[in-house]
Amino acid sequence: MMQGGDRYTGACAMRIRDHGIFLAIGILLARIIAPASAAQPTAWTDSGRIDLDSMANLAGGLQSRAASSALLQWSASLDTAAAGWWSGGNVDFSVEGVRSSGNLPARTGAVQLPSNEWAPNFLRIYQLTYAQDLGAAKLRAGIMDMNQYFEASDVADLLHNGTFGMSPNFTANINDPSFPNPGLGLMGNWQVGPGWQARAGVWQGNPPGIGGALREGALGIAEVERDWGGGRAHPGADLKLGVWHYAHAAGSGFGATTSGAYLVGETRWQLAHRSWGAFVLAGTSPAQVDLVTEFAAAGLLVTGPLPQRPHDQFSLGLGRVTLDAPEPETFIEAVYSWQLGPSWSLQPDLQWFDHPGGSGPGAWVGGLRVHLAF
Repeated sequence: MMQGGDRYTGACAMRIRDHGIFLAIGILLARIIAPASAAQPTAWTDSGRIDLDSMANLAGGLQSRAASSALLQWSASLDTAAAGWWSGGNVDFSVEGVRSSGNLPARTGAVQLPSNEWAPNFLRIYQLTYAQDLGAAKLRAGIMDMNQYFEASDVADLLHNGTFGMSPNFTANINDPSFPNPGLGLMGNWQVGPGWQARAGVWQGNPPGIGGALREGALGIAEVERDWGGGRAHPGADLKLGVWHYAHAAGSGFGATTSGAYLVGETRWQLAHRSWGAFVLAGTSPAQVDLVTEFAAAGLLVTGPLPQRPHDQFSLGLGRVTLDAPEPETFIEAVYSWQLGPSWSLQPDLQWFDHPGGSGPGAWVGGLRVHLAF
């Protein structure tokens, strides 16, 4: 879910000074501690999270020093019908920021970044969209993260490596509108029939800067989804197939014109006291200008791995990318989520990289995430 440091050039106009994130954390901690107001209208809902991460090479790699980050997110939603205005409307808003230390990409040199929450310091409006429900269709426009609506696997959520979020075919090849740089976009979602959905969208080609966005190229994407199950937390299966095209604007300096396709498949089932999930991801972008031409990943998720700890989770994942390099880059990851309460957990993580960057020395990477939801 990361790209190189050059994608942050020109983003300063959207950033608040670094010390602002500490003020925001203080405000949101007060929000956690303070009891919710009984007078809060039902039209308004909000939630947030704070994640504290630390990762380091345990053996091998390029650098052994640790890198850490603190991620803050607060989001809110306004239902226009519940507010007494008009039916079918929804305004979604979120603020997100990261305070980081250490250069995590330089620790291993891996294309598949060990943490999906590491980024150079930022604090910005992360989403500001209006969505209108039109029955079988829904339209949404504004600033948003494409990965919240396209090419996403719920079963892979617990894993920390960025490759289980937005695939390297996006993050290594183009300036995609996903973490940490959402973009201006327009998308539609259609309920084609029972168990079938189709969605398509277009995003600016140079997130996160808004000025001149429509003159800097564009990313178009379309996806069809088949769902055989009862939703996110129930047994079932889901398959998504998508295609995308990134149109580079000449002279903009924001990447090259390229295209690709992807697949996301996942399933969930119940076995004794445990809930299980499995996923497979794949992508291709065969243009000669692309750093990553092929990508594949798979993994498992177990909820309640120990009978006495029904809310804990364990996940194992494997990812591989084919690069313009001597060797493909492969890694395997294991993470355990130790649920300490209804809203917070500790997540130790271990990853092994083979040929990071296509030619680097193998590396063991260990990390710990403290997750707090409110």
